[in-house]
Amino acid sequence: MKKTFGLLVASEEPEINFFAQRSLYEKISKTFDEFFIINLINFKLFKKKTYKNEYSNSVVLPYNFKIITPVNEYELNKLLINKNLVAFDAVGKRLSGFRIRFLIKKYNVRLIQLQNIGGVGNQYLGKSYTGYRKTKLFRFYLFRLEKIFTYFLLKVLIFLNLFSRTDIYFESDKTIVNNCNNSLAKKIEKIFPFLKICYFKKTIRINSRAFDMLKKFKPNLTEDKIVFIDSSFDHGDRIAREGKPSEELKLKYFNQLNQFFLELSSAFNKKVVICLHPNSDINIYKKYFGKLEIHRNQLSHDISQAFIVIFHLSTSISDAILLKKKIICLKSNILGEYYMDKINFWEKRLGVFSYSLDEKKEIDNNLLLATLENKIKNYDNYINTVLKADDSILGEDMIIDIVRKEYFVNNTIFK
Repeated sequence: MKKTFGLLVASEEPEINFFAQRSLYEKISKTFDEFFIINLINFKLFKKKTYKNEYSNSVVLPYNFKIITPVNEYELNKLLINKNLVAFDAVGKRLSGFRIRFLIKKYNVRLIQLQNIGGVGNQYLGKSYTGYRKTKLFRFYLFRLEKIFTYFLLKVLIFLNLFSRTDIYFESDKTIVNNCNNSLAKKIEKIFPFLKICYFKKTIRINSRAFDMLKKFKPNLTEDKIVFIDSSFDHGDRIAREGKPSEELKLKYFNQLNQFFLELSSAFNKKVVICLHPNSDINIYKKYFGKLEIHRNQLSHDISQAFIVIFHLSTSISDAILLKKKIICLKSNILGEYYMDKINFWEKRLGVFSYSLDEKKEIDNNLLLATLENKIKNYDNYINTVLKADDSILGEDMIIDIVRKEYFVNNTIFK
């Protein structure tokens, strides 16, 4: 029997998921016979058009990887019928994906969840709206209502065995792993095994992607530049909760940012490099920051050469934490309620220094450096809790080893 592995997505750009875990997938290609990236976007509820099996010619996948986008259930049936497929689940849990979840159950696809990025999830952390954001109040509560309704409906459908549970959940955050393994639902299942109420059958802690990369590739550390990790001003997560920000607010934000960069660059005689978010339009950034270096797809390298790393929200800050870089968490009310609540959460959890663009405080070089250096001692708790699980084995190696044994050697789950 062929060792077939897969990834389930529902995306207009399914290849992005490959790049997010490229190192893992390249190892998978050497361990398994074939790997399918199955794009189920055509089975989403409320979709507006049909997508075909097309993707950018610039995407170079391993020889035994294939992206497939079934246009209807006949094509999906031909692909999955009589096939014991185990796959990473990257479909999401929105209401629009419920038909997909029904089909996953129908074709007995065994699901694996992977969360090795580290960081804050997409739950809304705030309680209220203030100032100009009062006009967004209805959208906020509508979004929250959908999230709550979807969560409980998903639980009910899993309990009724209409949706599949996740066989294995790989997670790098120790707190989340402990919560899953010691949850009330897990305790009830131990007493009454016939009650299948846990979303995850098994939860396993692994090293984060950032820790794996640091273990594999020892960077040449320097302090040559100031690095800004862009978060995309009008990111989709923000728009879904608050609506699209106006051009006036965008202009004000970029002016704030530009002024801060100039002051920091002058204070420490270091050039500023902007590392773009994948969703950000490079032409807009060139328009507002034409005199600065703007990079895409070389973030880890830039962080290794950073004197100071600046960010709002980014899972890539894990690289800077592991390398014990000086970090500034940048705030601005222009970013909106959703961003600001998550930024505040980051600040407290990481114990990093924060600076408000709204207050425009004068930068005292010596005081700022002393503060940033002092904050580095706070990183160890986050590293040991969220990023590092086991020094002896890479997270990606643990994933491959467990999947190979569980599904293809012992075959315990398919029996």
